[in-house]
Amino acid sequence: MPVKQGIRILAIDDSSFRKSDKEALVVGVVGRPNVVEGVLSFRVKVDGSDATEKLVSKVVHSRFSDQIKLVAIHGVTLAGLNMVDIIKASRELGIPVVSIVRRKPHGKDLEKAIRAKGVGSAKRLALLSRLNSKLKIERANGFYVQRSGISKNEFLGLQRGAVELLRLAHLIANGVATGESSGRM
Repeated sequence: MPVKQGIRILAIDDSSFRKSDKEALVVGVVGRPNVVEGVLSFRVKVDGSDATEKLVSKVVHSRFSDQIKLVAIHGVTLAGLNMVDIIKASRELGIPVVSIVRRKPHGKDLEKAIRAKGVGSAKRLALLSRLNSKLKIERANGFYVQRSGISKNEFLGLQRGAVELLRLAHLIANGVATGESSGRM
C-alpha cells in the first residue's frame, strides 16, 4: 500500500514509571507534520505482555481509526519489558507500524534484561528473535528504525513528521505522569 505525504500518524510513547508500579501510562499523538489532531491514552502492565493487544484495541476503537495510516512507536517495548509485536500490530490494523529510537538498540542487553526478569522470558525472547530476524534494524537520518508494512523510501518521506509526533507523545506522557516533562525521546 503506497503511503502519501501528509497522512495522519499515530505516535506512541510510554511515561516514566517506577518498577513497583503495576501499570504505566501510554500516550499517542495523532497528527500530520506541524498539525496535532488528537491525543489517545491507555495503560499497559509494567513488564507485562499486553502492549500489542492494548495498542491494537485503542487504535481500532478510536474515532481516528479510519484516518491513521502509520503507527510510530518509540522502541519495541513499553513500560519496561512489555513488548510490542509490530508485525502483528501492522497485520491486525492493516497499516504500517514502525519502531523508532535515537540510540542503536543493543539486542544483547534487552535479551539479558528479559532473561533476568524470568517470568514470560521464553515468549519475550521468541518475539524478540522473530522481530529481529524478519525486520532489519536500519539507520535512517540519525535514528534507528524497524519497519513493518512500509518500504524504506516511503518511511523516509514520513520520518520527520513521525519523529516530531513521537517527541510530543514523550513530552505529554512524562508531563502527565510526573507533573513536568523532561528529556528527549
